[in-house]
Amino acid sequence: MKIIGRSGEFLRNAKRTLTPSDAAWSGAALSVYLLGTIIVTLLFTSYFIQDFAWQKLPAYVVWIGLTMLVGAGCLLIAALIMAIPLVYRVAVFLFAPFLVLFVFPGGPPGSIAGGLILILLVSLIGAGIAVLRKDGLKPAAQKVTLSVFALGVVGFFVGIYAIFSEKDPVNPFLEDYVLEDRTLDLPNPGLPGDFVVRTIDYGSGNEQPRDMFGKDVGLIARAVDGSKLIDNWDGLSGWLRTSYWGFDATELPLQARVWYPDGDGPFPLVLVVHGNHAMEDYSDPGYAYLGELFASRGIIFASVDENFINSSVSSMVEITAGRPGLKEENDARGWLLLQHLAQWRDWNAQPGHQFYKKVDMNRLALIGHSRGGEAVGVAAAFNSLDRYPDDATLDFDFDFNLRGVIAIAPVYGQYQPRERYTPIRDVNYFTIHGDMDGDVQSFEGMAQYSRVSFPGDGFHFRSGLYVVGANHGQFNTSWGNKDTGIFSAWALNLGGIMNDEAQRDVARVYFGAFLEVVLNDRNDYLPVFRDARFAAAWLPKTFYINQYSSSSEVPIANFEEDIDPATMTVTGGQISTQYLSKWFETGNELKYDELDTHSAVFAWDEDFSDEVAHVDFVLPGRQLATDRNTTIVMSISAKGIGTLPDDWEEDEEAEELNDDEDEKDLPLDWTIVVTDTTGVSASLPLSHDSPLYPQINAVPGRAGFLDSTEPTEVLFRRFEFPLDDFAVANPGIDLASLGKISFVFDRSPRGAVIIDDLSITKNAVRNEDEH
Repeated sequence: MKIIGRSGEFLRNAKRTLTPSDAAWSGAALSVYLLGTIIVTLLFTSYFIQDFAWQKLPAYVVWIGLTMLVGAGCLLIAALIMAIPLVYRVAVFLFAPFLVLFVFPGGPPGSIAGGLILILLVSLIGAGIAVLRKDGLKPAAQKVTLSVFALGVVGFFVGIYAIFSEKDPVNPFLEDYVLEDRTLDLPNPGLPGDFVVRTIDYGSGNEQPRDMFGKDVGLIARAVDGSKLIDNWDGLSGWLRTSYWGFDATELPLQARVWYPDGDGPFPLVLVVHGNHAMEDYSDPGYAYLGELFASRGIIFASVDENFINSSVSSMVEITAGRPGLKEENDARGWLLLQHLAQWRDWNAQPGHQFYKKVDMNRLALIGHSRGGEAVGVAAAFNSLDRYPDDATLDFDFDFNLRGVIAIAPVYGQYQPRERYTPIRDVNYFTIHGDMDGDVQSFEGMAQYSRVSFPGDGFHFRSGLYVVGANHGQFNTSWGNKDTGIFSAWALNLGGIMNDEAQRDVARVYFGAFLEVVLNDRNDYLPVFRDARFAAAWLPKTFYINQYSSSSEVPIANFEEDIDPATMTVTGGQISTQYLSKWFETGNELKYDELDTHSAVFAWDEDFSDEVAHVDFVLPGRQLATDRNTTIVMSISAKGIGTLPDDWEEDEEAEELNDDEDEKDLPLDWTIVVTDTTGVSASLPLSHDSPLYPQINAVPGRAGFLDSTEPTEVLFRRFEFPLDDFAVANPGIDLASLGKISFVFDRSPRGAVIIDDLSITKNAVRNEDEH
């Protein structure tokens, strides 16, 4: 007790000694005033006296005044906070961060506003209850208390209603949409095949949390040193990670569960890798449905375990040091996939091994989900390199015949080789995303798509599929329908997510078709990547957006050639327009990323001009080899901007018409006209393929105000117009001598569209019963 008393006395003395006197505070304040006066004077001298003009003075007053107002505002807030009793200040400041960080998803400003409003409402209710308990119910004398209590209760339940009540559809234009059935006359690629399926696990065989890769493992695989590709596997969080797994970054085990067909082979090999998730909640079992399917169809399928580089609550132990887990590890994820392929290459060449000559190493593909979706792109890029881009002392020896990669709801740009976005060359690419993705809320796979190129020989293609109703997690049976942390999953609109098996049916069909094309050369399945209607009978009935391009296409206009909006990609071509309200070229952006492409924006509005607006793509002579087998293809999206010039002054009635929400939800249509060099023309409406629907509002939360992410982004849709169809419209047109392709905006009173490319192709496989 004496020690405690002496310690208390010491602290009291220290406080008295260190507390400034009133004179000290006054002197300190005078010094700050003096310093501030000097700075304001120097600012005035530097920016306003030099080259003096009296027109600068108002700006000086505003500049200095606003700066001081900011300081005064902070002072007022501090004074108001200090006026609050200590017991309430402590409660609010201790627990407000929990509400902002963990209860309300979506990040600031929504999470901050939500947390503060909830604190206010609960405070009003609590204050009212406390007063009523102390004084009893006396309505005549407690009008303020009862009003405060009622305000808190009503506000709380209004908030509950606003969040959980049924909302109007965010995409009303899809209410009556029906997926037209143009299904190919081919077997459904998402159905099981005839092979008997076997399973086996491979891993280190060493002691670890997972017996399937430890003492119960079927095949022993090597470990690899990934320390040059993984940052932050050190310190206390690294020690905790190592203690859980039993190994560190210098001895990463190659381990996976394998589904394989019972047969002699050789069979194609496909690896799938999960994304980031709690490392203790293993993610790799969630692709068993794909393993069973593809092994039955004659493919060796391995679900790779990379849980040991996933996140963990244990990593948060060093969050104050800016080290909440591993850093930019997606390059390691991709590199590990290539190390798995190298292990399979060795097994395939090893006499006496179970998989000796069972693997066709010329037919390989990778699938990745979320961060794994970026990893497969990284693997495709690393595959052709001799060394690691970020540390050339690490040699690569891969060079596999990688035929294709599939990216499921991927992230993009977490890893950037030499601070550049990852390119993919001469590898077929497919990416899929859903509008109800509550984790990755932007179709970042299209950022990778825009950086896939085909400079080499042979046919290659790239494709993207956007699925209305699909979320992030249901492509993995272990992740389920809750895309956020379990504590904030209450804010997700689970009712807007499609049935989990239906979502996995989309994966079965599209992944199956992709592997048929890239591994088995079944190009007759290519149409499903251009248009989901070619797979309508195999797919859930929802709205799909297909993007597609191939190495066989000849660009007419892709808007990459220069800064002149009137030039075209094809030499000598010219773009001319009349009566447009807007026309400009722009770079393309997603919610989170930039695409490596540029596009042209065209807008028209009957209030701007009574004449019909149009765009002409004038072709140069006979440079383009076209005939009845040629197809005009284009990638177009609604732009989602106003259709009148920014400086347009319109009367009140016209303004109301232009802001009509019902009209903005209508699909757009216009006329496509082709004209030969003699002036003979033929036309088809855009809706001959499909009308152009508005941008999809992607709102995975129960209410839009819970999430600060923009609900829309430009997603291009593939349109196709076979020249043979124009010949049916006007048999007199000379399809071998096209002079012009025109967009005539005569079927919708106003609209704004963005076109990414206009091309021709002769290799588009058509369903003979299509038209």
